[in-house]
Amino acid sequence: MKIAVVGPGAIGCLFAGALSRGEHEVWLVDRQHERARLLARRGIWVSGVTGEFNARVRTTASPQDASDVELVLIAVKSYDTRGAGETAQHLVGDGATVLTIQNGLGNVEVLQEILGEDRVVGGVTSQAATLIAPGQVHHAAQGITTIGEPTGEVTERLMEMVEAFSSAGLRAELTTNLTWDLWSKLVVNAGINAVAALAQVRNGGILESQHLRALLSEAVAEASAVAKAKGIKLPRDDMGAYAQELCQRTANNVNSMLQDIHRRRQTEVDAINGAVAREGEAAGVPTPTNRALAALVQGLEDTYAARVAR
Repeated sequence: MKIAVVGPGAIGCLFAGALSRGEHEVWLVDRQHERARLLARRGIWVSGVTGEFNARVRTTASPQDASDVELVLIAVKSYDTRGAGETAQHLVGDGATVLTIQNGLGNVEVLQEILGEDRVVGGVTSQAATLIAPGQVHHAAQGITTIGEPTGEVTERLMEMVEAFSSAGLRAELTTNLTWDLWSKLVVNAGINAVAALAQVRNGGILESQHLRALLSEAVAEASAVAKAKGIKLPRDDMGAYAQELCQRTANNVNSMLQDIHRRRQTEVDAINGAVAREGEAAGVPTPTNRALAALVQGLEDTYAARVAR
């Protein structure tokens, strides 16, 4: 299979590196020419729970170099989805599929608007990875990538993707309820990501403070109430307890939002806590904790240059 991965971040590099070790022709598409040349020259280094390896990956900042691919994997931040969709227009061949495994809500719809409803499928991944340097990834925790058609159908293209990922050591499975999977992850992320990012702790650090645990529980409870109002049944009755279990299981993980804050970059909080707040307003469900978390994280982004030195 000819595959293009759009986005050279931690997840993009992890998937590109793993897939390239099989029989697939893999291209990594980067918007920065200098970094693309660097990665093309030295490859991608992955270390962590799945061992250590170096993978040679075709890397380019010119999407036309990798035209007529069969699968485009979108692995950019949620605020870059539109740009990634426009890049994908130069990549897709006849019958090609575009798969998003991004965080938050709204990514599938934006890609469908640009590329057409029939081309786009969605997914969620619980792979945990940290970008140490360009093309150098620490694989912090092995997880499952779940993919599904927005219509809920089980199709041949989904089965081909699951086979491709699984054969590369990336655990994958199908879902017939993509909305359920997206919301299940969103509810948990709403409680973990922003709280850990604001407190500047690894996921497990939340459990060390009763105040942070309470904040996590409030954010998750609000998101769960919004899901319920939308008719979405979540995997657990007590999603707050489930989120704390995940904090324990991923105790050493520095979540992606905290990584962005450390690098003084824009975060995905608007597609996570911000999305909960917007969906809550539409459903008539109050979400004060999620609104506050989104505002605080966005306030940090606005004032990176004004940080007080220690």
